[in-house]
Amino acid sequence: MTTGDFPLPDWPGKVTDDPGHDRIAACLVMDIGRADQWAAEVLSHVGKVRQGLEASWEMAMNAYIINVGPDMTEIAPVYDEAGESPVTVRTNDLEAALRAWISKLSESPD
Repeated sequence: MTTGDFPLPDWPGKVTDDPGHDRIAACLVMDIGRADQWAAEVLSHVGKVRQGLEASWEMAMNAYIINVGPDMTEIAPVYDEAGESPVTVRTNDLEAALRAWISKLSESPD
């Protein structure tokens, strides 16, 4: 992978042209980027919510705000000017996407 290349988000169960999965992918690229340690931290919080150790977790990032619940997660744009509506996704889809993203980043020679 060259410096200008960016891995494409993909994970088991990802559905092409699904608005929720597209939003997860956008969040991975725009908010997590190549920061594998940040991805691991977000994954840790998601896991704690899924395990019932935390009731919920919310984080505003560069482009999106995620509000993680045990079953469902809302991903909303940080700025209203973006013209995007909030999207609700299954939390386990977000978790799977984060795991796959971390794995993909670890394979990158960058």
